Amino acid sequence: MEDEDLIWAAVSAAVTLGIHTLVQKALAREWRSRRGVNPAGHDTRLGEAVLYAAASGAAVGLTRVVVERLLRSAKRRRPRLSSAPA
Repeated sequence: MEDEDLIWAAVSAAVTLGIHTLVQKALAREWRSRRGVNPAGHDTRLGEAVLYAAASGAAVGLTRVVVERLLRSAKRRRPRLSSAPA
């Protein structure tokens, strides 16, 4: 793997992890404000927890796909660095 590919892989992983964290926090905060229930709380009903898990998984999955597509597009548009002398 070239150094540039390694850098893009690291950037992709870091961005995906950061966006994942933001989406999870935003979804949990919004869930609590709209439903009045902490989705991770011990007193949460099973149905509520399952619904939250499905919404969370869908949001994170969609975010991951969008981020990967954007990064792939940016990588294609960016000129490759050549190691050959000019």
